[in-house]
Amino acid sequence: MFKYLLILSFFLCSCATTVQQQMISLPHSKFSFQIKSSNDVPDAERVSQAITIFYHKWRRKFGDKRGRVRASLDEIMIEWSSKDKILSGMARDIKGRLVRIGQVKGMTLGPTYIWLRTNSYDRVASTSLVHELTHVALWANGCRSGDPDHEGDLYLCWTKDHTEFVEQLNRTLAQLDI
Repeated sequence: MFKYLLILSFFLCSCATTVQQQMISLPHSKFSFQIKSSNDVPDAERVSQAITIFYHKWRRKFGDKRGRVRASLDEIMIEWSSKDKILSGMARDIKGRLVRIGQVKGMTLGPTYIWLRTNSYDRVASTSLVHELTHVALWANGCRSGDPDHEGDLYLCWTKDHTEFVEQLNRTLAQLDI
């Protein structure tokens, strides 16, 4: 609980802009929230449905014997922003190839903290939520930083199965209009 109060106080103190942020509880867990500063954010019910579907599909495909993935998803904090995040330098793409980075659509900033770029579609399937939840799940299972190089050779947690999982789950969410 202290962790959430600390995060909340950080956001309350760091809001030096005129954009008003709202922290909204996600229905799947009383300890999960999303932060939004615009109306371009999928509603909390849809985000929560996507997280619930993610977990059930994850458990079926990869397992969760110790309940670590479930615990992380039950404490997830998702920050939505319409502001661009542009990073400089090099990073790994989904296939593990070294590429120059620029504008990013999402980042897993901590074991249970995700930043996502909003878009005009208002559907979870059109965001990088599932991709970032995969990083959260890998982090929960002890993979350092959730395997930021994806299928690369620096961390060996993210495999082709994970890439296929993300693609398939996004298709499923789109079919469900989530």
